[in-house]
Amino acid sequence: MLFCGHLMASLNLGWAVRLGLVACVVALAAFNWTLRREPGADAIVPDASATEINAPTRADEPLLVNERWHIRNMATAHGAFVIEVEAEDPSQAETIARTLVEPIKDDYDEVLVYVNQRGDDSDLPARRIQWTPREGYVEISYDQ
Repeated sequence: MLFCGHLMASLNLGWAVRLGLVACVVALAAFNWTLRREPGADAIVPDASATEINAPTRADEPLLVNERWHIRNMATAHGAFVIEVEAEDPSQAETIARTLVEPIKDDYDEVLVYVNQRGDDSDLPARRIQWTPREGYVEISYDQ
């Protein structure tokens, strides 16, 4: 009976530790988000042409959702940022890449934007745009 009481106490302590860790992670994420936001970032700028590629939804942000393309996946590691985009017209890869890279280029050593044809689920993208501070924008076309 003593063993069962000890086991129950350790299980309760285990759940308390897990809940405490989850609360810490949530608090750190909220704190990080608060620090990274710029003052006035929530001020929405009214714009009648919000469906255009370069039309901002906020004073300092590009439009990330529109009719011509959308972000499929993103990942960062070791100073590099990789963005996968699905587009109606992959020949617009450089315009799309500039829209995505310009606001964040000071934060990364390299940004790779892979552009797939909308509806194409293959592993090989139609185009890749690489941005580095030294070389600028370099495009590789895989669809030719």
